[in-house]
Amino acid sequence: MKVSIIVFSPSGHTLKAANIFREKFIKKGVSAQLINITKNPNYLNEGSIKKQLEKDLDAHDVILIGGPIYAGHMEAHVLRLIRQFPNVGGKFGALAVPFATYGGVHSSVALEEMGTLLKKRKRKSILGVKIAAEHTLTKTASKTIYKDRPASDEANIIAKAVDEIITSASQDAGDIKDISKAFCYSKPVERVMFKLFSQEAIHKKFKHVSIDSGKCIQCKKCISVCPVNMFDFVDGQVNICKDRRQCILCAECYHHCPASAIVHPYIEPAKVRLKDGNAYVEKVPSAIYSRGE
Repeated sequence: MKVSIIVFSPSGHTLKAANIFREKFIKKGVSAQLINITKNPNYLNEGSIKKQLEKDLDAHDVILIGGPIYAGHMEAHVLRLIRQFPNVGGKFGALAVPFATYGGVHSSVALEEMGTLLKKRKRKSILGVKIAAEHTLTKTASKTIYKDRPASDEANIIAKAVDEIITSASQDAGDIKDISKAFCYSKPVERVMFKLFSQEAIHKKFKHVSIDSGKCIQCKKCISVCPVNMFDFVDGQVNICKDRRQCILCAECYHHCPASAIVHPYIEPAKVRLKDGNAYVEKVPSAIYSRGE
């Protein structure tokens, strides 16, 4: 059995979960490839995704794809990637497992979105996993939601998921059914709301991140941490080199800037929305969604 894992991880928490998946598979004697698309321009540019996937993706029986949840949705780069998945057949198997990391407020429609797109690409979702992870936007709040997670609880959930994946993949392919309907677990009112309001629509008015040139010390940390390569260094100056609409509001630049030179319009609204880190969190932080769930 062979597994390929693809991950987009702005803050590193989803990558941590992906590495746990990989380690658990390897301990079970399963070959596990890991592709991290974060900061990779060939995966961030829609026109080059398909070609890069065909180049990088190894033969696999099961493909896992993971990313963070923003504004109730799976991060848009992950959804765009799924739309470019190569056709099933030959060295590319039909089984899939979406997984999502989130800061506890709600996991909402992310797995549902992923399952729907995977099905359109002729993949059969055999289970889905939501994973509690430190909420980066609460680093400056009075309480960090799910601080230092994923940790042991999430590792246990992932270990269980790996066992289920191996068991499912051992069946005859024709007998395996897509179970993506199990991902439609959020409340009906939430599902309707997030179908009406896209991630882009919710975040659009906050996408005005800028640099206070008077404070900037040209340390280039914002360049190194930005997952979508918004910054560059030209003529001795750090600049925002892309259309600000490409910003995903992860706030990595803001939290890593030692000079407080990043002006980030979403920090204060996020504090309010997340009740200064004391927002309601889901009763079951991390879980597997499979047949019968």
